Amino acid sequence: MDSEQIHQNLLNKLHQEHAFWSYDPTRMEEISDDAFIGSVLLYLDIDDIINLFKLYPKRKIQQIWKEKMLSQEPMYHGLNRLYAFLFFDIKNPDRYIRDFKRKYYQSRILM
Repeated sequence: MDSEQIHQNLLNKLHQEHAFWSYDPTRMEEISDDAFIGSVLLYLDIDDIINLFKLYPKRKIQQIWKEKMLSQEPMYHGLNRLYAFLFFDIKNPDRYIRDFKRKYYQSRILM
């Protein structure tokens, strides 16, 4: 499968999951990369996430994971632990998540 087919397949799956219910179905191609990546991480399964890595660099996916999911800890704690270990090669996910939360909340307090 080429990258356009992978992207379209993931987009179709997200549409089936009603991830983009507020978007005009005829304009689904206009979804930003950040929204697309974040939705794949939230709504789709492991095989689909593996395909996401064929479309985008690991660094970009990890950054969006931090912004969209890790920042909402503990809501997605189980997924965050899985993604940290499986996709981002983080040896101690619990410590990484704890440290991220501490830094994230401290930065919010100082604002």
